[in-house]
Amino acid sequence: MQINTLSEFLTQAGTEFRLYDLGRRLQPLSHDDFAAIEANQRPYPWPLQRHAWLAVCYWQQQNRAQPYVWFLKLPLDERGLFNNGAVKHFLSALVEQLGQDVTAELTDEQQQRLAQTPFTFQPAQDKLAAFHARLGLELNLPPSAFFQGVCEYIQAPEQHDWQQLGLQGLADITARLHQDETLSRPLAERLLTLPQPVQDALLDQCQHQPLPGIVIERLLDAITTELERQEPDQNRIAQLLRATAGTPTSTERQQKIATLLALTPSQPLMLSLAARLWQDLTDETLLLTYLERLAEHHGELFNGLFAELVSVPALRPLILGNLHNTALSPSLKNALGSLFNGVS
Repeated sequence: MQINTLSEFLTQAGTEFRLYDLGRRLQPLSHDDFAAIEANQRPYPWPLQRHAWLAVCYWQQQNRAQPYVWFLKLPLDERGLFNNGAVKHFLSALVEQLGQDVTAELTDEQQQRLAQTPFTFQPAQDKLAAFHARLGLELNLPPSAFFQGVCEYIQAPEQHDWQQLGLQGLADITARLHQDETLSRPLAERLLTLPQPVQDALLDQCQHQPLPGIVIERLLDAITTELERQEPDQNRIAQLLRATAGTPTSTERQQKIATLLALTPSQPLMLSLAARLWQDLTDETLLLTYLERLAEHHGELFNGLFAELVSVPALRPLILGNLHNTALSPSLKNALGSLFNGVS
């Protein structure tokens, strides 16, 4: 029987598997959604640079503790649908290297051959750590050896050397915040007083995981505090907002974004909204405000960010439906005119 999809390949091999998107940020992808995407019944939900950036984790049913992982970068067409030729190309390479046993041990040479296909990639270290933390938690595997040290540090930072902390331990902590109040409460209290390198690493991890309300509230309040300074740190504001991205959109966050857009929005903020917080832009008013402020203040970014946003299926109909909206600001109308006329 001919195998045309990754799901078929993994199922026929007798494995269980899970899928995660690693493009804009870490997000799980359900089997049903993936099957519909593979059948070209719906576009890929989170494209980045016209590719799907997938972590495919699989294991033999009797050996969940030893999962295997592929990191796949699969091209999408102009509609956001899978390029089936690319998928079949990758599957052919897999069969060539693995035969019918997807859990066979690969030689170094075979691993290098697979890595040299145009369909694999190496995630950034922060995403890799977030992925391993989420995967271990969902498979009920123990956290990394760095986890306990980070727990002890969060409880009493003054008694420990932060330079001994491991990134994977920070990721393991962050992945568990939404379900463990003994971790989330002390972290919420101390997060923004920790040494800057620790803060930066934790905030980077937060954007990939769902967070409890106590942490979200702390982060949004910190944005307000920063705005009240005589010279607010725009990079800091964008960083704090990005840290909330792994949590579903809320009225509080959308109100905070609206406040930020009503000021003179910074380039880091505009980039963060497009890259990490696009789900908040499904609010049509917020989306149009974003595009107008982008055109008004950051015209050099307009074409690139417009192309990324319009590729997101949740935003595409909202954007296209407003292209001829007579109520658009003159700056946005001009930016759109230049874009579609090919004027730089």
